[in-house]
Amino acid sequence: MKFIKYIFIVFVLAVISVFWFNDKETLSFERPIPLKFSENLREDYRKLPFTGAHNFRDLGGYKTEDGRTVKWGKIYRSDNLHSLTDEDLKYMKRLNIKSVVDFRSVEERESEPDRLNPDMTQVLLPIKFQPKELDDDSIKNLMKDLTFGDLDSSNLLRDFNIVIVEEFADEYKNFFRHIIENNAEPLVFHCTAGKDRAGFASAMILTILGVPREKIIEDYLLTNTYVKDHVDDKMLEIELKTFFRADTDNLRKINLVEERYIQAAFDTIDSKWGGMDRYISEALNLNEEDILKLQDFYLE
Repeated sequence: MKFIKYIFIVFVLAVISVFWFNDKETLSFERPIPLKFSENLREDYRKLPFTGAHNFRDLGGYKTEDGRTVKWGKIYRSDNLHSLTDEDLKYMKRLNIKSVVDFRSVEERESEPDRLNPDMTQVLLPIKFQPKELDDDSIKNLMKDLTFGDLDSSNLLRDFNIVIVEEFADEYKNFFRHIIENNAEPLVFHCTAGKDRAGFASAMILTILGVPREKIIEDYLLTNTYVKDHVDDKMLEIELKTFFRADTDNLRKINLVEERYIQAAFDTIDSKWGGMDRYISEALNLNEEDILKLQDFYLE
């Protein structure tokens, strides 16, 4: 019995010492960095455990059609970074992230500015989906229609992906120019939910690197897995606030993705530019040398 008590005391003291004598996150309790794991374990840590972000993930590990692999720890995609905690910021530092590309509109940024480490470079490439004919009152009515199910939110998101392709090529062109000019230093790009504007950016990166289309769509759809619990919590909150009058099934669609959304973007590229190659060369202004640089940066 004394021996058991002794073992228990030693264990407790060991645990206390881990926290007490180390002012940083310790190896036993620190958040994972996928690159530091063996290759067969990295996929389990694709989604990174941030407290203040729910769709923060590493784009590494995808196989290309020529047999190469996207490097881990080089490029990340995420949702809003406004609610990052102090521990989240320490985690970003350990991930060696040097710059943050923000695709949110000016209004979104002003409402919920990113919380970043002071040594990070912030790149602002605002993408806003608001038809010119809609004034503020019209937008309020639109949100009401979405909340109470009078407007199908999924069609709105499909249209948004078409607009992203047709009207915001310059923002994505500047995104790739930033990567090339900074020699692909580790970065994270994000929007609000990390699924539409960031989802299209991810699709373009993986396409340029030579990842098969089915894998690109698979990455796009991972949002639904990663944000499910967070969305469920949001829907419950809305139900309580509206006394269960809100159409949360319709609102849930706004926070998730469907394959047809990104497919609408691909179809628009095919119809307007005649294919992905011309979109990359003409709309994104990437030549063969640029593409080889990107592949050299991100593939192994």
